[in-house]
Parts: sequence; C-alpha cells; structure tokens
Amino acid sequence: MTRKSQDELRTRLLAIFQEEAADHLRGIAREMEELARAQDAAAAGASLQSLFRIVHTFKGAARSLSIRAVEQLCHEIEDLCSELVQGHAAFDAEAHGHLRELTQRLVDVTRNALAPGTAPPAPEQVGPAASGTASAPPAPVMPAAPAPSVSAPAREAPAPPRAGSAAPPRPPSAPSFVRVETGQIHRLGLMAEELLGPRLAGQARSEEARGLAHRVAEIRRQLRGAGRARGEADPAAVPADELKAIEQSARRLAAALAEDSRALRVTADTLMLELRRARLMPAGDLLAVFPDMVAELARAMGKSISWRTSGADLLIDREVAERIKDPLIHAVRNAIDHGIEPADARARAGKPAVGTVALAIAPADGGRVAIEVSDDGAGIDVEAVRAVAVRSRMLTADEARDLPEIDVLDLVFQSSLSTRGVISAVSGRGLGLAIVRERVERLGGSVRLHSTPGAGTVLRLEVPAALANFRGIAVKVGDADFILSRDAVERTFLLPAVVRVEAFERGVVQFEGAAVPFAHLSRLLGGPRDAWREAASLGSALVIRHGLRRGIVAVDEMVGECEVMVKELRQPLLRVRHVMAAGMLGSGRLALILRTADVLDAMALGPSRPAVERPSRPARKQRLLIVDDSLTTRAMECGLLEAAGYEVEAVADGMEAWSALQLRPFDAVVSDVDMPHMNGFELTERIRADPRLKQLPVVLVTALEERKDHDLGLKLGANAYMMKSAFDQSLLIDLVRRVL
Repeated sequence: MTRKSQDELRTRLLAIFQEEAADHLRGIAREMEELARAQDAAAAGASLQSLFRIVHTFKGAARSLSIRAVEQLCHEIEDLCSELVQGHAAFDAEAHGHLRELTQRLVDVTRNALAPGTAPPAPEQVGPAASGTASAPPAPVMPAAPAPSVSAPAREAPAPPRAGSAAPPRPPSAPSFVRVETGQIHRLGLMAEELLGPRLAGQARSEEARGLAHRVAEIRRQLRGAGRARGEADPAAVPADELKAIEQSARRLAAALAEDSRALRVTADTLMLELRRARLMPAGDLLAVFPDMVAELARAMGKSISWRTSGADLLIDREVAERIKDPLIHAVRNAIDHGIEPADARARAGKPAVGTVALAIAPADGGRVAIEVSDDGAGIDVEAVRAVAVRSRMLTADEARDLPEIDVLDLVFQSSLSTRGVISAVSGRGLGLAIVRERVERLGGSVRLHSTPGAGTVLRLEVPAALANFRGIAVKVGDADFILSRDAVERTFLLPAVVRVEAFERGVVQFEGAAVPFAHLSRLLGGPRDAWREAASLGSALVIRHGLRRGIVAVDEMVGECEVMVKELRQPLLRVRHVMAAGMLGSGRLALILRTADVLDAMALGPSRPAVERPSRPARKQRLLIVDDSLTTRAMECGLLEAAGYEVEAVADGMEAWSALQLRPFDAVVSDVDMPHMNGFELTERIRADPRLKQLPVVLVTALEERKDHDLGLKLGANAYMMKSAFDQSLLIDLVRRVL
C-alpha cells in the first residue's frame, strides 16, 4: 500500500471513528443517566455491565487507530466498572463521582483527538484521576539518550579588572565548552562526508595524471628507439624534445594533483575524525533504554527476569548507537519471549525461577565493537524450527530433515519464520531476528548465533565503532560496477577456461578439497545466461563467505580494492534483492554494494529454469470473513485487506458470522473475541466441530491480552492469535497470507 493510499485510508477511518465515537459517547451518557436513576443494586449492576460493554468496544476502535489516550481512559473505566460489578468496591456517591469524572474526561480527550489539525494526546499526557481504584499504568516511555552537549559548570562571573591593573591570566589548560545541538553535529558530519567524493575523485585524477606521464615517457622511448634503428638523428630530435616537455608538464601536473589530493585527504580525514570524536558517547547511554523495557516485558509475560549489562563505559559513535538500538531491542525482546522459559518449566529443569538476560559491549578487532545478547533459557529448539520451516513452505520435509543443524539455526534469521502461534506486541511476527541481521549488515557488521540446548542462547553482533568509508573489492559485470565487502572476500584467483566451463555446467567447483557452489555474478543478478562464454581463457573469481557458508563467483573483471562513500537506499528502495547500498567510486561512477548473504542464497537455489508456458486464467480472489462489533475496526480491516487484493465480507458478531459461513464459502475468518450473541472463542469452537469447516483458517484479533486468553484461543483451534496492541497496517495482511 502506497503512502498516499495509507493516508487516504486513515482519513476515511478517522471519519468512521468519529461517527462511531459519537454513538459510543451517547451510549455512555445514557448509561450514566440510568446509573443516577438506579433504585437498587440490580439496576445499577445492569447499567454498569452495559457501560462496560460500550467502553470495551470503544477501546477496541481507538486501539485500531492508535489513539492511545482514548484507549487508556476506556481501560480505566473498564477497570472501575469491573470492580464495582464484582463487588470489590462499593457503588457509593464517591464511586459514582469518580466514574462521572472519568467519562467526562473521555468526552474531552475524544474531542481533542478528533479536532482538525490536532494530534491525539499521548497516554502519558492523560494522568489518572485521584482515586483508590486500580487503573492501567501509562505506557512506559523509554528514556532518551542525553543530548550530546557539554557545558562547563556554572561559575560566578569574574569582576572586570580595575583601571591600570593587568587582567588576570587565563589558565592555559582550562578547556572551554559550548552547548551544541545534536542535529548540528549530524549536519556537520554529513557535510564532512560530502568531502569524501572530491577526495576520492582527486586521488583518482592524480593516479590518472601519473599514468599519462608514464605513457608519454613510454611513447618518447619508442620514438627514440625507432629513430635510432632507421639511422635518423635530427628529424626525431624535435618531436622527442616536444614530447619531453609534455612529459615534464604531465609529471608536474601529477605531482601537483598528488599534493592537492594529499592536502584534501588530510583535511577531510581530520575533520571527520574530530566530528566522530564529538559524536562519541558512553555505551551506557544506549543501555539506559533497557531496564524499564525489560521490566515491562517481564510483567507482561509473567516471567521473572534478572537484567545484567557490562561495558557501559565504552565510547561508541552516537549514530552507530542510534542505528543499532532497534536491532538490540528486537534481540532483547526475543531473548525474553523465546529464550527464558516460564517459571514452572525452569523449575522442572532445575533452574532458578529468575531467568537472566545480559547485554555485554566490548571492543573487538579491526576498530569494531562486539555486542552480545545472552540468556540462560532453554536454547533454540532445532526440531521446532525445522517443523515451522516445513509448515511455512520454506523447505520440504526431506530438505528440513537433511539440513545440518548450523543451517537450521541460520533459518531463524529468515523473515516471517516464527515458532510462536500468538502474534503479540512482543513477538510472533517472525521479523525480530531478520531485522537484527538486516540492520547490522547495513552498518557493515556481522551477526553470529550460538545456542546450547538447556543452557541458553548467545547472539553476537559486531559493528563498526564509528561509521567510516566502506572498503570493499570492486568488480565489473558487463558495464556495471559492483562491490563486495572486503571482510566477505576470502581470496581472489584466476580460473582456467576448461575448469570454468565445467564448473558452470555443474554449479560447483572443487576448492580446497570440498565442493563449493559456483556461479557467474551476472546469472545471480538476473543477467544473460551465457555471458560467461564470452570470457577470456583465464577468468577472475572470488571466494566469498557469510557465516559458515562459502561460494565462488566469477566476474568479468576484477577492479581491485576500493574505498567508497556509502549512500543508503531510500524509500521506496529500502530492500532490494542482493543490494545493501550504493557507493560512489572515485571516478564518479555509481556502484552497487552487494549483500553477501543474498548472493549465497541465490547460489544455493541453483540456476533458474525457464517457466513452463501455461494458458492464463483469471485468478480467483480469496474471500475473507471479518467479524467485529466495532464499526471502525471492521472498516479498517476491510480497507486494508481489500487493498491487498482480497474479497472481504464483514459482520458484527459471531452469530452473524456463523450464518454467513453456512450460506457462502470463505477462505479464512478474521474475528474479534469479545462480542455479543456469540464471541470469537465460541465461533472458533463451532468452526472446528463442523466437518465441512474444520480446516478453515481462523485468526483471532482481540484486545484480550492475558496469557490464559491466548492459550484458550489456540486450544480451541485458532491458527493465530493477534493482539490489537500489536496491530499495524502491514501485520494483518502478512498474518492472513501466512495462514492461507
């Protein structure tokens, strides 16, 4: 879905939500009037239950559009109604007043959220009302890293010197400080990076001028030798003198260009070095976001977690820290959710009830930083990963059975592979570790995974301590330039034509006693199949490695080691197959920096085969049944799924859904849980008991977030259980595609 269509959909959904909100607020006002007129506890209880139902539906609609302030107030009203209905609190004048205060604040917050040009208030801006009743805590706000400014302690201003007296000397070693905005440092860094282009170009021009001088000298020697062979003296002397003058001019130009290039290199490198030093920050600033997050996740999942860190004093580049923060958050979430077992499982394994998750930062070789996220959980269940790979059609059953364990562990980095049946705000989407590898490799880093059954898992990331120029091996395929990471290239060599032809046909080559996958880079990138046949008798090849996987790629020309200025891909080219980024060569040509893992994946798939021609037929749209009692949620889900190419029908409760299933065929059901007449659990149970419908995929999308609800939904036969707090525009579409 394009950005424009997303904005149009949200505008339409906000209009629908505004109408639904007005209905809900009228219903809330009506029930509050009924409560004021209630003569006995039975009448009050009925009104409270009706109020709870309205507020619950209103909360689901607000959550669908991420209007958190409305959602939080609805949650507070739900809690109060629940306590009053269950008798945990007396319904007296104080409770009634508190309920009226909450509902009035809900009216005000809803009006503010829907006001034109006004962003919805964040939950933390809506403080809880003063009361002894329980309320949901505001969403945790992760502490931001301190501003990268340094200021001197406030001191009393010195008195001006008296007339005729000498000014007091300033201590020579006392540093002076200024307060600088982080954005300004970032902009200066970008400007300094722009100097890299002229620096690399100057270096290339200097080498070109040096080559020109050598060429002129060679021509002059050839002319002199030819003249002597013919016995000529005078005729060759004049051009030789002229050529000598040209040669001397070329050498002076080359020397001047070399000096200019050196001066520019020193200036640009020194400027970037100073800016990198200014951007350095203690790793502890990066680690500050995690304690609250870990505590919140532990509470949400009912686990006891001990959080440990080390290396907080290590200095790292602020931009590196910003780019590595999201991957680390995914890694820590993964360790808590997938790594640490529930307390009863730890007890059966003889482990302490409190699980340990640790994040350690330390220097590594080559100016890098090593970051390890570890846990003492059960480790990765290799057989479960095999089963999920087969179920998601990533591998056949035979391929999964024969796959070595090290390669099975590598599968957890694949997008959409998850061993969780519950889609929640924490996990289950199969994207966490895929995002970790993607982001780390964009930084020019690497990811390693080690797991010991019963003892835990260690995820090791290595990233540059500071962002610098990208160094790689440049190659040519046809007229195009490509770059492979220097760290990914083990060696380069020339392959004889006879060996090369046989290797192309077989797809492997014998190298160091092992059969290694082999292909021409042109074929891997979708070029002509027979491009290799035009190669010379000796062809260039590279041995590339990613993790424990190796392959050999042939290229048309080996340009050699190079330094490039990296230009990251921007929207809509955020993820291009095989390509990590673009790099500007010193010649001014643009080269594509290849992602080694993608190249090896393409080699593993083998040569592409021509598609079999079949008569085309129009594809049938898959039919989905949407079940939700919130008009806004129904409209949002219908809009998203219709835009994704599905045919959608929507109903308001489980009873209507059951009737629709008896009359028309559907390919999947996407249902809320808490609905009148027949809830989502009852609907799922009926579907699984019906011989005609028992294979129908069912996705439960609900605001019920307790683990017992997850377990019940999956026990009754739901294919997936997604919490509305984890909802985003692409997640529902991805989930439906997976269950289908």
